[in-house]
Amino acid sequence: MHMRISLHRFVDELTEGLVPLAVSRRSIIINQIDRDVQIGSDENMLAYVLYSLLDRVINSTQNECIHIESVSTHDCTVIRVRNAGVYFYRTVSNDFRQVQYAAERLGGSISIDYTDHTSPIIELTLYNKMTAA
Repeated sequence: MHMRISLHRFVDELTEGLVPLAVSRRSIIINQIDRDVQIGSDENMLAYVLYSLLDRVINSTQNECIHIESVSTHDCTVIRVRNAGVYFYRTVSNDFRQVQYAAERLGGSISIDYTDHTSPIIELTLYNKMTAA
């Protein structure tokens, strides 16, 4: 079911379950998503995709401050995870294809930017579907 959800609140609720893992890795998660950002999406599918990405990020970090940000334009919303850990690529296993497929079913895509050379930036881009008025 597609409904408008507060992305900030959604990420807060999702990361709550990841706090013990982050603490065990001596990392913290900072939700920097604008409280006004709302997206229309399948909540369960979005939860699966974001949780899978964040779980991998946390498992590939140690002593990091993981930032979750969003950038919205008229045609898409990008959820960006910074400080994904130098070893993130090692945690991308064969089930990552399932996460990518789920993102595509949401009308989006996942990209990994390694240009920084210190730690990759993971981006989940969700394209806004045009609806008739």
